[in-house]
Amino acid sequence: MARVQHLRRQKGLLTTQGKQRWWRHWREPYLLALSISWPQFLGLLALVYLGINLLFAGLYRLDPGGLAGTADGRASFAEAFFFSVQTLGSIGYGALHPVSLFTNLLVTAEAFSGVLFIALSTGLAFARFSRSSARIRFSRLAVVHPYNGTPTLSFRLANERGNHILEARVRAFLAVDETSQEGHRMRRLRALPLERDQGIAFLLLWTAQHRIDAASPLHGLTLDDLNGLNAELVVAFSGVDETIERPVHSRWSWPVEQIGYGLCFQDMVETEGNLHRIDWSAFDRTRPCPLRP
Repeated sequence: MARVQHLRRQKGLLTTQGKQRWWRHWREPYLLALSISWPQFLGLLALVYLGINLLFAGLYRLDPGGLAGTADGRASFAEAFFFSVQTLGSIGYGALHPVSLFTNLLVTAEAFSGVLFIALSTGLAFARFSRSSARIRFSRLAVVHPYNGTPTLSFRLANERGNHILEARVRAFLAVDETSQEGHRMRRLRALPLERDQGIAFLLLWTAQHRIDAASPLHGLTLDDLNGLNAELVVAFSGVDETIERPVHSRWSWPVEQIGYGLCFQDMVETEGNLHRIDWSAFDRTRPCPLRP
């Protein structure tokens, strides 16, 4: 039977800005360990650690007399459990110790399991710490307004870390539903060329613009047309973080409801004499900029 993957869909949009559901990666432990949050990751490690100790405690109970130093000569489950904790962590207080062949073999297996568990958990923690991420802020709205006499689609990006992102690149696409002559329905991505889609370094602010001319996929489309196509503006950002010298990526999307026709962004640069200052509170502010009929 073919496996069907159900996609979260709102008003026909397949692209979402929320975090993906982590349990989708349960078949790939490494991807799962990197996709969950830190509290979930630490909780998962604690569950695995507890499970290993419970497993070996049960195995030690198969030979209760195999542990010397117990209170009554036969290891209780609590004594077996805490002996397992000491063995797995290579603590070895010495109060309890194996005396039978079966228990010594279990100790050997658990010591090897402890080495693997520590190595894997350390590697996963390092992979999470070393993973690069971009803190790119996108404007709440994308706007369409006249610019040099041509309708122009604009949106803003900001580098919240304030360090240089080298070889920065922004790509924009219009995602629409398309039905072929044969009745096949597909989701299409149509490229929206930007006036400036790359830069040597991205430090603070970037206003990306796409001219809606005769060659633009948005040419001649009204808001009603975009709603009928389940349209969505999708943006991908990539670059190299100068500090950690690793690639960073980010993406965002605006549904039709978040595309403001006849609006433009307010200026964020304030001038006081020879001093220029960026007003970050105006990042999402817009003002009316009527389109020509």
